[in-house]
Amino acid sequence: MTKIVILGMFLILAVSCKSPDQKDGQDEPSMIEAEIQALPELVPLDPRAKEIVSTWSQYTALENRLSALPDVKNREEMELLLEELNQICQQVEENAFPAPFEKPSVRSRIKVLRTYLGKLESANYYRLDYQEPISELMDAINATRQQFNVIVNNTLTPDVFENN
Repeated sequence: MTKIVILGMFLILAVSCKSPDQKDGQDEPSMIEAEIQALPELVPLDPRAKEIVSTWSQYTALENRLSALPDVKNREEMELLLEELNQICQQVEENAFPAPFEKPSVRSRIKVLRTYLGKLESANYYRLDYQEPISELMDAINATRQQFNVIVNNTLTPDVFENN
């Protein structure tokens, strides 16, 4: 009986001392890349809107930095990119908008864009899934670009509504 108890103790000791599989941070970059690669396509800008946006240096810088989003390899790079994007968004909000885009609809979409950048930043900080915040961020960018297209294609003048 004692031999069985001792054999059982050794067996339990051998199983419990087995080293657990250690996971390196090497799986993490591929996970981030896989999440970011599934970005929706950007709404194409109308040629007139593209012409106006090309003169708006802050927004152009914002779109250029957003294009670096799929190239992010790890959480630290994501954190640095998000910090830079927040600074650029703040510059966009603080500086003058081009005359056709100086409208509440454009300003509010820039604020929404900044909100989703904050959501992505918190997902990065708390190591949560990126798919939803990135998808929402891309939707906000597309909504902004769509609003640019709507503004330049708008043929109605305010005088039509003022005359009764």
